[in-house]
Amino acid sequence: MPKATVIIPAYNPEEHFEELVKGLVGEFDVLAVNDGSREECAHFFAAAREAGAEVIEHGENRGKGAALKTAIRHLQERGGEWVAVTADADGQHSIKDIRAVAKLAEENPDCLCLGVRRFDGMPARSRFGNSFTRVSFALATGTRVSDTQTGLRGFSSRTADKLITAEGDRYEYEMNVLINLKKWGIPVKETVIDTIYIDGNASSHFHPIRDSLIVYGQILKHITASLICTALDYVLYLLLVLLTPVQPEWAYLGSRIVSASVNYQLSRRIVFHAPPSWRTTLSYFLLAIFSISTGSLLVMLFTNLLHAGEIWIKLPVDVFLFFVNFFLQKKFVFY
Repeated sequence: MPKATVIIPAYNPEEHFEELVKGLVGEFDVLAVNDGSREECAHFFAAAREAGAEVIEHGENRGKGAALKTAIRHLQERGGEWVAVTADADGQHSIKDIRAVAKLAEENPDCLCLGVRRFDGMPARSRFGNSFTRVSFALATGTRVSDTQTGLRGFSSRTADKLITAEGDRYEYEMNVLINLKKWGIPVKETVIDTIYIDGNASSHFHPIRDSLIVYGQILKHITASLICTALDYVLYLLLVLLTPVQPEWAYLGSRIVSASVNYQLSRRIVFHAPPSWRTTLSYFLLAIFSISTGSLLVMLFTNLLHAGEIWIKLPVDVFLFFVNFFLQKKFVFY
C-alpha cells in the first residue's frame, strides 16, 4: 500500500497551514483543498504546491464537508488501495498524532480511526461544546465516541464510498458520518492525541450556536417529528375521550395507531432517510404494537386502579414510552 495521504481542507489559512504542509511532505502525500479562500491567502497554497503538496481548488467557499468529499472522491478516482488522514489547517494536529492515526488506519482499514483529545487544558468554549456534543451524541445514537468534534480522522479506500454519502457540506458532515457509522457497519477505533490550541483557538471556524444547530440537525428533526406526532396523538385522544363514549384505553389505542403511522413516515423519510424495506416496516410496526399495547395497559392501570385523571395520565405514559421508543428505533429499526 502506498504511503498515507493527509487531507487538509483549508479556508483562509494562516502560517500554521504552510508549516504543517512542509512538515508532512516526504513522509506523507499531502492533498490540500482550497475551499474558496480569500485572494490574500493564495501565497499559502502556492507555497504548499512548491513544497510538494497537491492542491485542489473550490471556486467559492462550499464548506468543510464539501472539501472533504472533494478530496475523497479525488483519491477514489485514482483507484487502488489507499489510507488517508484528515487534519485541520490551523495547526491543532501535530505530525506525531497524524502519524499515529495514519498507523491506526493502516492497521484497521475497515474502521474509522479517530484521534481523540483529552478535555483537560481545553479552552472553556471548546471544552463545553465538545462535552455537550459528546453527551448529546451518546444519548441520541446509543454509541459512545470520546471526541465527536475531532477533525483528525483516518480511513481507507474500503470505507470511502460510504463516507462520501453522508449528508452535509459544512460542519454537520463530520457529525453525520459518525451518526451513520452504525448503519454502515463501520467500527470506530480511537487513539489519544495532544490537545493543541493556537491563540486560545481564535482561528476556529466553529461557531457554537450556528454550527450546533447544524450539527444537531438530525436530532432536532427527530424531536420535531416526535412532537408533531405527540400533538396529533394527544388531540385525537382528547377528542375520543371528550366527545365519544369510548373507554380511555381504546381511545389511547386508536390515537396511537394513527400517530404511529404518521411517525413512521416522518422517521423513515425525513429523520433517518431510510429506504423502504420489509425489515424496516415490520420492525417499526412490531415496535409500535408493543408501544401501543404497553401504553394502553398503563393507561388502564392508572385510571382504573389508581383513579388517575383520564385526560392527564396520557402525558407521563407517553414521556416514558418516548425514551423507550427512541432507544429501540436507533438500535433495531433505523440502524
